[in-house]
Amino acid sequence: MPFGFAKDFGYWTVPLVVFIFYALASLELIAEEIEDPFGLDPNDLPAEKLCTGIQVSVNEIFAAV
Repeated sequence: MPFGFAKDFGYWTVPLVVFIFYALASLELIAEEIEDPFGLDPNDLPAEKLCTGIQVSVNEIFAAV
């Protein structure tokens, strides 16, 4: 990519390529973080807590009937 831009942008090619790399690398890191939301990592969704909350709510609904 830098060689293709060098003719058109001259010395501005370096900051341009660094910015594009930064943007694409950031997207890649974000994609890796959100690709598996139901694991056991600290930043994953609390699936067990959600299931327990749903179970308590359903039990309350059926207890009221």
